[in-house]
Amino acid sequence: MPAPPAAHGESPGLPPSDTAAYVAAMATMLDLPVPASLQAGVVANLEHIRAIAQPVITFALPDTIESAATFEP
Repeated sequence: MPAPPAAHGESPGLPPSDTAAYVAAMATMLDLPVPASLQAGVVANLEHIRAIAQPVITFALPDTIESAATFEP
């Protein structure tokens, strides 16, 4: 079950705020067993990733911006 559309104030593309339920649903959907002894760590890591990604996901870009065709450092 993919993440539902973002509610007002939530970021699109990120899992819903009930991370444990999201992990359980994704594990079932992907047929990827997560041992009970590892579930808390998986939830904690996903929440950490969400916190790191939040500023990038919510960074507003103007509608006129175009992506670069080729990355040049």
